[in-house]
Amino acid sequence: MLAADTALVVAGGAFAVGVVVLVLLVWAPWNSVRNEPPLPDDVETRLLLGDDPDEIAADEDAAERRALRASVTDLTPDARDDEGDGFEFDEFEESG
Repeated sequence: MLAADTALVVAGGAFAVGVVVLVLLVWAPWNSVRNEPPLPDDVETRLLLGDDPDEIAADEDAAERRALRASVTDLTPDARDDEGDGFEFDEFEESG
């Protein structure tokens, strides 16, 4: 009788420890996952359609490098500009 009671207590304790471990395995990373920024819609769509994640990452890195690059401005004088300063006074004249 004592052996059955001991076995029941050990089995109950093992079950309780198992439930606690399972809850911690699910709950512990939840906060860090929720703190991550969401994926952009186009990346999420490509992943769901089965595109290669390495290819998606390479495309995103290339887009990020392009975004960091300074834009080029056309500084050639406009042929319509009489003074050559690039400012048209005709656009701002008041009519009346």
